[in-house]
Amino acid sequence: MATEPAREQRAIMERVLTVDDLSKLSPKERNEYYLQVCETLGLNPATRPFDYIVFNNKMQLYARRDAVDQLRRRDKISITIKERQKVDDVYMVIARATTPDERTDESIGVVSLAGLRGDNLANAFMRAETKAKRRVTLSICGLGF
Repeated sequence: MATEPAREQRAIMERVLTVDDLSKLSPKERNEYYLQVCETLGLNPATRPFDYIVFNNKMQLYARRDAVDQLRRRDKISITIKERQKVDDVYMVIARATTPDERTDESIGVVSLAGLRGDNLANAFMRAETKAKRRVTLSICGLGF
């Protein structure tokens, strides 16, 4: 027979799956869901691996850099930058992830450079690389965040 906390966790997960908008959960339910996701993935919740963001009018979890760093360490994933290219007003970076069993995946990170100069331009270059690494890490780990 399931314990009360286990029933509560299942109920929260059911609401997440049927509603698909975390803003519909109470703050307590969002916190429980956050902790469940961290536990399931083996991530340390104290490092705040996720943020809540609103995308397409729905509140969702967003995997922050700390989340993908922990996933890469957990799964021993190595990242290689395959390409960096500026095309018109955009900068693109292609990153390849490789697992110890030699599975690979690639993802792209693209940012607009229109009107940027100095530190803002430098930060855009770094942001494109971070986006590519984040996306390929989540992809090779099978996470669609």
